[in-house]
Amino acid sequence: MDKEREIDLSDDSLTRRHVVAMEKGALRRLIGTASLFAIGYGDVGSSIYYALGVTTAWALGAAPLAIAIAGIFFIFTVLTYAELSAAIPESGGSQLFARRAFGDVASFVAGWALLLDYVLTAAISAYAAIPYLGFYFPVLKTFTGHLTFTAALLLTLGTVNIAGIRESTNISLGLAILGIITQGAIILLGLVLAFDLPRLLGQIEWGIAPTWENLIYGISIAMVAYTGIEAVSQLSGEAVDPGRKVPRAMLMTLVTVLLMYMGISVIALSVMTPQELGEKWVNDPMAGIAAHIPRFGNYISPWIAILGFVILTIAANAGVIGASRLAYSMANNYQLPSFFNRLHPILKTPYLALIMFTAVSIVVVLWARHLSVLADLYNFGAMLAFSMAHLSLLGLRVKEPELARPFKLPLNIKIAGRQIPITAILGFCATFTVWLIVVVTHEHGRNLGFIWMALGAVLYIWYRKQAQLPVMETVSIEKVVVPEYKALSLKSILVPTLGGPMTENLQIACQFARDYSAQLTALYVIEIPATLPLDTFLPEKLASADAALKRAMAIGREFGLQVTTQVLQARSAGQAIVDLAKEKGSDLIVMGTLYKPSAGGLGTAIGLGSTTEHVVRNAPCRVWICKTSWK
Repeated sequence: MDKEREIDLSDDSLTRRHVVAMEKGALRRLIGTASLFAIGYGDVGSSIYYALGVTTAWALGAAPLAIAIAGIFFIFTVLTYAELSAAIPESGGSQLFARRAFGDVASFVAGWALLLDYVLTAAISAYAAIPYLGFYFPVLKTFTGHLTFTAALLLTLGTVNIAGIRESTNISLGLAILGIITQGAIILLGLVLAFDLPRLLGQIEWGIAPTWENLIYGISIAMVAYTGIEAVSQLSGEAVDPGRKVPRAMLMTLVTVLLMYMGISVIALSVMTPQELGEKWVNDPMAGIAAHIPRFGNYISPWIAILGFVILTIAANAGVIGASRLAYSMANNYQLPSFFNRLHPILKTPYLALIMFTAVSIVVVLWARHLSVLADLYNFGAMLAFSMAHLSLLGLRVKEPELARPFKLPLNIKIAGRQIPITAILGFCATFTVWLIVVVTHEHGRNLGFIWMALGAVLYIWYRKQAQLPVMETVSIEKVVVPEYKALSLKSILVPTLGGPMTENLQIACQFARDYSAQLTALYVIEIPATLPLDTFLPEKLASADAALKRAMAIGREFGLQVTTQVLQARSAGQAIVDLAKEKGSDLIVMGTLYKPSAGGLGTAIGLGSTTEHVVRNAPCRVWICKTSWK
């Protein structure tokens, strides 16, 4: 007899550097310029509601200058993201750009740093949102009330996102418009009623108040105000005509944010001293500005309290969503374990990632307890991710000079035949310098930032080794189209049981029920001979049924399940199983059959008879048959 011939396709180059994944289709492109601008401004513009106070605490009267210098760095970063997002119109941001330019390791560094940024976006926005409601509920401004309600807000946002609820882009657009109108009104009223240039200049004593060291520190803190542009880049894969509309939305965000931030900072120091802004109103600076506007403060303050809370809550929600979405993308690129892209069987949301990052945000808030500490941590991840984005642009200009670039940065210098943008060089130098300032001068940002990156490195190396993937090399991913594939959905599982030696079918049914959050019903059928009435009382049979179903419930508890039990008296066990499956709308029936091995190794099937055959032929749903060896 000819032996079977095995063809080995699993050579090292194929399995370790090349993986096959299913093509799930591209995201629908529905988002236009206005919506992209609303999302970008909602993420970046929300920072003014907390960044101004903590910046002023260090830069004092030079806070507008610190914000202006940070704004120049922001210009370079926005231009870099505009070119890259137009050239590579997919969701992923700096993590995707780094993978395209340098491979998986650089991509992981950018992505993991950005995950810290998203976690801190949620934490710092929620922390800053609560004091605004303190206008109505003073308890929220106490230390305990502030921390407690911040944790409660984050927990609520995580729960809402697990349930699959999202705010629409129309709401984001409406809030962006309201925010711009409100901030514009404050700037206009401040210019007319309170602007005092001599007072502004008199609040600065160069080298003394602030000291040069504190001014530099303030500039690094001011970068917090500009760390939301990644949100627009993440939506490139859902944008209509991304080559034109994504850069346009980014530039609109850039101009609006710079005008508003500069105007607000000037008016803030026209109506109160730097000490008052940086101490009393450090957590809710916009509320302080509104309260000090002459003649109109009593009217504006209640509105600012509500608007500030809502805008910052939406920004916190964007952080929670962004972290889970980025982790999902990194898991799909084999940079994180599949734990991070596991979807809830019913809600279809990455619930495990949402639970994890919501919990991390809460822990960070409870650990940090102060806005300045959160800002330190925020800049560590954001500046590292921005630096990687600038490097990715430079790398792609060298590596892929022919890449189509619908939006291409001007002001290039020619090096080795490649066009290198000056703004990207300056942007990298600026953002990496700010990151170094954080590392050198911000103790909390340095310590937790490096701990976060070290944990990520350990996780990345462990996962790559477990998955038998190269640690330092890039894994190519081949997408395969499987049009027949439909995600399996199980809501109701039926498992007939007779007790006895068979438990494997019950275990398999429990595993399915747990994985798919399905209702599990264990069924015992008492067959009544035709010579007896169908409702004949058979105590011995009922005792056997009770014992078998108790075994089923005990096995279910091992899987953390509450098993529903049912006893039926019928002429035919097979037909009773089929009828109950129809009645319950079962998606799966798990049957068991015994198999007794023989000396020759072939074995004899026991119990695979008319009942099982009838169920297989007539069941209204899938049937899983489990063959159990019985010695």
